[in-house]
Amino acid sequence: MTNIDNYRTLVLAFVVAIGLVFASGCDSEDPGDDAGESELITRVTLTLTPSGGGTALTAVASDPDGDGANLTIDNLTLAAGTTYNGTIQLLDGINNEDITAEVEQESDAHQFWYTAEGGIASRVSVAITDTDENSLPVGLEFTVTVSAGAAATGTLNVVLSHYDNVVKNGTTRSDESDIDIDFPVTIAP
Repeated sequence: MTNIDNYRTLVLAFVVAIGLVFASGCDSEDPGDDAGESELITRVTLTLTPSGGGTALTAVASDPDGDGANLTIDNLTLAAGTTYNGTIQLLDGINNEDITAEVEQESDAHQFWYTAEGGIASRVSVAITDTDENSLPVGLEFTVTVSAGAAATGTLNVVLSHYDNVVKNGTTRSDESDIDIDFPVTIAP
């Protein structure tokens, strides 16, 4: 490993420690596919479309160089009393790779966790609507339900658990997270 590789590894470890994770630890399960090689996630896009029709909302978390230093995260403004159909997209803009396709292909080793926190915790619920071949949740597709009520603010924490060293059971997060992002959320009455 070169000094540059050692420096990048140290930076990535620091980013993981502060919870602004964009470098993923996805390891290929096939030794012939560069097993152990880390993937890079530089852009995460949430798209929420009102289930009753209307304009889709998009929020992007972006780190163009993948080191965590230039992270920007869009705000999501949700309407009270609305249910949204959601999708998430993961990209490696440096290597021009669609990481979403990899997660879909290796869905038995990945699961998204969506947690409403702060002032929106009791008002926003997320339900995963897609499953892997074992009928366990994946989270590339989901619904977001916002209860009626007054304005509120908080965050939507999005974690992508990778199940490399433990078996995915659908109810427990793994110790290995490929992303861990807090999207700021405002509920508009």
